[in-house]
Amino acid sequence: MRIKLGPIIVFFIIYLFVWNLANAEEPKLNCETFVKEEICNMTDEEAEKWFWELFKSLMEPKETKVKTVEV
Repeated sequence: MRIKLGPIIVFFIIYLFVWNLANAEEPKLNCETFVKEEICNMTDEEAEKWFWELFKSLMEPKETKVKTVEV
C-alpha cells in the first residue's frame, strides 16, 4: 500500500500556521501607540486645556477665499 505525502504535507503546513497564530505574542499597546507622546505625558489639566483649544479651533468658522478666473 502506498501512502500519498501531498495531503500529509499540506496538513502539517496548515497546522504549523494555525499553531503560530495561536501562540503569537501580542504587542504591548500604550498611549504613544495611538496619540502624540507629548499628550500622553500631560497632566489631566494640561490635557483638558489642550483638547479644548483643539475643539475651539475646529469649531471656529474659517474664511475661504475664492478666486474667480475669467476665460
